[in-house]
Amino acid sequence: MPGAFYDSWQFEGANKFHQKFRETILWIGWNPEMFPRRYKHFRRVIIRRSNFAVFYVIEPDVVTVVAVLDMRRNPRKIHSILRTRRRR
Repeated sequence: MPGAFYDSWQFEGANKFHQKFRETILWIGWNPEMFPRRYKHFRRVIIRRSNFAVFYVIEPDVVTVVAVLDMRRNPRKIHSILRTRRRR
């Protein structure tokens, strides 16, 4: 859980992270096409002032968040995780 990571080294770190996460989700909801495509149909937005990113897909009637990942991972691992969450 990303919030626990931030709590371990910053006072109220989890709360601050969750607030940034909510802001990111609001940006996606406001204009989901604003962020670039990565890994085929998955779009990515980096959570402000963090090492985490939200990956999502735009579907006909809904925008679906498929993963929140630590971007310090090996890119091959990120790609592998997203491949398991392919669009149906």
